[in-house]
Amino acid sequence: MKSKDYSKRNIIQWIAFGIVMLSVVIRLVLFVSGIAGDLEYNTINAITWTGFAIGIILLLISYLFPKEA
Repeated sequence: MKSKDYSKRNIIQWIAFGIVMLSVVIRLVLFVSGIAGDLEYNTINAITWTGFAIGIILLLISYLFPKEA
């Protein structure tokens, strides 16, 4: 069985996925720990949507690299 190659495209997509997941986990940790109560709700939304935006931008950039067969 051939081992899985990681092309630039796959690496960038995994980084984008990690950023999106990290933004969701940070939001969850802030709410569970109670720190979110001290922050404005707009700040929490800004953290989440910034993570989503960066992830989507990286995902779109990854499609500029050819998919290796």
